[in-house]
Amino acid sequence: RGRLFDESYADVSANFRPNAHLQLGAYVQSGSMLDLAASRTGRRTMVELWGNANIGRGTSLNWDASRQRMRRDGGTAFEATVFNGGGSWQLDPRQRLRLTLQGSEVRRDRSLYTTPVDRIARDWAAQLVYSYKVNPRTALYAGASYGAFMDDDNPDLFGNTRSVFVKISYGWQP
Repeated sequence: RGRLFDESYADVSANFRPNAHLQLGAYVQSGSMLDLAASRTGRRTMVELWGNANIGRGTSLNWDASRQRMRRDGGTAFEATVFNGGGSWQLDPRQRLRLTLQGSEVRRDRSLYTTPVDRIARDWAAQLVYSYKVNPRTALYAGASYGAFMDDDNPDLFGNTRSVFVKISYGWQP
């Protein structure tokens, strides 16, 4: 809206490998930040935990989960939780199967917003992709995805996106 805001925050990040197949990490951010939906600053804190694991035979898993909270004007404007997770299986040097799952939930205090906002909003999505490498420059992808959401107007989880896709990728050299 043509206004500038000052933000002041601190970040801390750490990760470690307890063994050769597992990596774990954390990220924390806290300070004075902008709430875009309200065009106001407040005290936001975010904590994120993540990891990835190679469990053998071409199989790997990865995940991250974050939680953030914005406090301003005497209350909690919003609390949000986000999860991303997935895994892949390298069937052989040419073939891979990958699954991704994502979800989020946002809860807001409507009294702290001047424009209409949902009190609660949830969404989730899943995607499965198969890839086949024809040669070093050509690959074929095929997959399906599904998504759903829930908000104040739709109190039950509503499946709103479904897709099936095929893509071929080819690179050439002049």
